[in-house]
Amino acid sequence: MAQDSSDNSETFVQLMTEHQGRLYAYVLSLLADPDHANDVLQEANLVLWRNAAEFQLGSNFRAWAFRIAHFQVMAHRQRQLRDRLVFDDELLAVLDPAARAVDETYVERQERLTACLEKLPEAQRGLLRQRYADGLSLQAIADSVRRTANAVAQTLFRVRRTLIDCVSRLAEGGAN
Repeated sequence: MAQDSSDNSETFVQLMTEHQGRLYAYVLSLLADPDHANDVLQEANLVLWRNAAEFQLGSNFRAWAFRIAHFQVMAHRQRQLRDRLVFDDELLAVLDPAARAVDETYVERQERLTACLEKLPEAQRGLLRQRYADGLSLQAIADSVRRTANAVAQTLFRVRRTLIDCVSRLAEGGAN
């Protein structure tokens, strides 16, 4: 990537931003600890940024970023060797292809979930937004919709079940 082009820098930042969710999911699948995955992702982002000049625009950013993330996971493991719950190299070798395979279906799964969310009534989407996007407690949501926290919890359970069923039907090629 040419260092003197702000267009290239913007494109690189856009690629990094677009791939954050997938990189996090990949790192998390290898470490199985959200806190460690966040730390390793930040380290990987620093390495990506420092090596931005090496990236050739038009090449496979995801493959390049995953490779760097993989090396950061390995470096993290070296620092954590004293921890009794560290995965060994053989297990990581097994998990790595599986994590990459899950990533290959990321876009399809995201599209199915989006389609299913659009089918929900606005009130149900609003509850999901308050709980998961805004991070509100069940009690705070209950207060805002004038229901009990238990009623909100039950509704959220049913909405999640509806989404799971819908996504599963779409994955199987169903029309609903």
